[in-house]
Amino acid sequence: MEKVKYISMLSAVFTQIAGIIFLFINITIAVGLFLAYFISLIVLVVAFIKIRLDEKKEDDKNDYRDY
Repeated sequence: MEKVKYISMLSAVFTQIAGIIFLFINITIAVGLFLAYFISLIVLVVAFIKIRLDEKKEDDKNDYRDY
C-alpha cells in the first residue's frame, strides 16, 4: 500500500504541474492531465482511508482498557 501511496502522490504532483503548463499550450491535453490528476487524488484518498482502517483494526485488537 505504501508504493501505491507514493506513486499516487508523485503522479498527482506531476500531472498538476504539467496540466498548468499545458493550459497555455494545448487545452485538450491540459484537461486530460487534470483528469489524471483527479484520478490519482482519488486513489490517494482511498489508500489513506485503507491504511487508517488497518491501523484502527490493529488498535482495537490490542485494546486493554476493559480488564
